[in-house]
Amino acid sequence: MEGKKKMCDEMGEYVNYDDKVVIVTGASSGIGADAARYFAKFGAKLALVGRNEERLMAVARDCEEFKNNTPVCFLLDLTKEGSCESVISKTVEVYGKINVLVNGAGVSGMSSVFDKSIEIFDDIMAINLRVPFHMTQLAVPYLLKTKGNIVNVAYSMTTRFRPGFLVYNMAKIALESFAKQAAPELMLEGVRINCVSPGITRTNILSGMNVEHSSYSWLFDNVESHLPCGKVLEPSEVAAYICLVASDIFPHMNGTRLVIDGAASLV
Repeated sequence: MEGKKKMCDEMGEYVNYDDKVVIVTGASSGIGADAARYFAKFGAKLALVGRNEERLMAVARDCEEFKNNTPVCFLLDLTKEGSCESVISKTVEVYGKINVLVNGAGVSGMSSVFDKSIEIFDDIMAINLRVPFHMTQLAVPYLLKTKGNIVNVAYSMTTRFRPGFLVYNMAKIALESFAKQAAPELMLEGVRINCVSPGITRTNILSGMNVEHSSYSWLFDNVESHLPCGKVLEPSEVAAYICLVASDIFPHMNGTRLVIDGAASLV
């Protein structure tokens, strides 16, 4: 906690989101939840999207404590028809604009080319790729007005083979490619799009792989022994990086894959 406060204080010298409106998907846990807290700390007006009511409301309360600014919360599944439209339209209705879109919602799941059904492919692609693309499409008209930006949350380990992660890796590679291909188009209108690609992070993403929560610590501890830095990333570190990337500090950072993984993807 002390380390997180120190990081916030240091970033606060350079990062300011006062009067800026930020949408964070996947805000009820993990990286998205901590990103919401950081944005709130730096003065942002927030629209938070999540699927777990208890956790989403807890994040919203944390955000409100920073500057007494109550976030707009959306408890919904973004893969359902009309959900993305609801988030964008309600955010604009409440705040009148959008400055930043963080596409943080995602899910993992065991998949293989030997799967008997296409449903697993569709489910993983829907939340990890289709939703960020559609949210960006819908947000762009408003981001053009504010000269805002988009941050996609991808994954650094997509170039390495991991049994069972076939479709997840495909989706995250495509998400990074989306940012690279869209950047030149958006740049002409003063809008940026980047990917923050973390390595293995201590989140609840294992739930999508039917792993019991009680086993998370054991699995992460086991993974740490194989990492160059000997430590799994904490969501707060990735969240801080997202806040920096989405800020005005780097106006020419565009179409970039920004890796944060302790060199895990290099060995």
